[in-house]
Amino acid sequence: MIRIISLLLALGLCASGVPAQTPVKKTFALDYTIELLPKQDQARIHIALGKGSERVTRISLKFDANRYSDFTVSAGKFAPVSTGKAVWTPAGAGSTLSYRVRITRQHGSDSFDARMTPDWALFRGDKVIPFITARMKKNTVAVTHLGFVLPSGWNNVDTGWPRLPNNRFVIDNPERSFDRPIGWIIAGKVGTRYDKPGMTEVVVGAPKGDALDRMDALTMISFVWPEIESAFGRTPRKVLIVGAGDPMWRGGLSAPNSLFFHSQRPLVSENGTSPLFHELTHVVTRISGEDRSDWIAEGLAEFYSIELNWRAGGMSDVRRERVYQNLRDWGRGAKSLRTDHSSAEVTARAVVLLHELDAEIRARTNDAKDIDDVTRILKVMRKVSTLKFIAATERVLGGKSKVLATSLLK
Repeated sequence: MIRIISLLLALGLCASGVPAQTPVKKTFALDYTIELLPKQDQARIHIALGKGSERVTRISLKFDANRYSDFTVSAGKFAPVSTGKAVWTPAGAGSTLSYRVRITRQHGSDSFDARMTPDWALFRGDKVIPFITARMKKNTVAVTHLGFVLPSGWNNVDTGWPRLPNNRFVIDNPERSFDRPIGWIIAGKVGTRYDKPGMTEVVVGAPKGDALDRMDALTMISFVWPEIESAFGRTPRKVLIVGAGDPMWRGGLSAPNSLFFHSQRPLVSENGTSPLFHELTHVVTRISGEDRSDWIAEGLAEFYSIELNWRAGGMSDVRRERVYQNLRDWGRGAKSLRTDHSSAEVTARAVVLLHELDAEIRARTNDAKDIDDVTRILKVMRKVSTLKFIAATERVLGGKSKVLATSLLK
């Protein structure tokens, strides 16, 4: 009888809307160590499972077989499945997996998107740590740290993750139970400058003697940062911006908590757009396109590269309108916005569409809402199609958009 009453009481609580108790998460220790070996253009990686890791029963790895080699384990079994795939079955706390990985990576025929020299290294953590899926007991999460072993004479290392003493970093991605240290890493004889213009620590780093002006970049970011927080809402805890000159790729490459910026690129281009704020928009919003909708991510990044600077007072109304007119002329050749990879013409046309949509939203809501309200909805979605973009816009407008009623979206 008591059990029946208890059951009825439990059902009554659920029916009354009282939330069920959240299950307690069980943790295990996960430590990555990256030992940099410039003479070999390699890193030796150690992945160690600590206290609580008996809850981890199987780890599947996917990697570039041309760059990864010399896999060994201290405990458990390591079994190749096919080229570039393997399974590690650990044996609880104390189990380690070690391997080597080549650092330098080409980006095209004559440039690089990762490089190691005798004095410094610049690379992404997700390119030296394999893609990992783990089989674990229910409600298990990792407490993860990243450490480094630096060559003699190398004085500094930084990542997009919060720093601890002794070149260690806290890796905490709420979206994953088995964390990986993704994002850009710079190490060696490098100089860094940092500030905290709002809720985010911003670090700008480059090899010593490189042309990147760290203070120029940091000053401009600090000047505009209030507009970034106003437009996008919550920002990352930390953002690392790394730069280097030739033969690194002459562009910008963003990651969830960091970005690479070629040191000879201007902070603001002659056409009025900002390559720096373009990449920062990618980092903060993390919006990407799906279903032939790359125009959304690239269009928003380029749109905000103009708007953030203008809103902060770095551009007059007259110059802003001139920038948009140039983009109108540039984007006339775009027959459709729908594509997997947005071209310069498609991006230009997308920016003009977003500019016109922003004006429509402001006019129809008496300036109560604007394009930022749409962007914040997309920021939660992350992967966005054209149909999802239209739905988010209609949600903000409370009805159909005349600007979006265009064949360019078909």
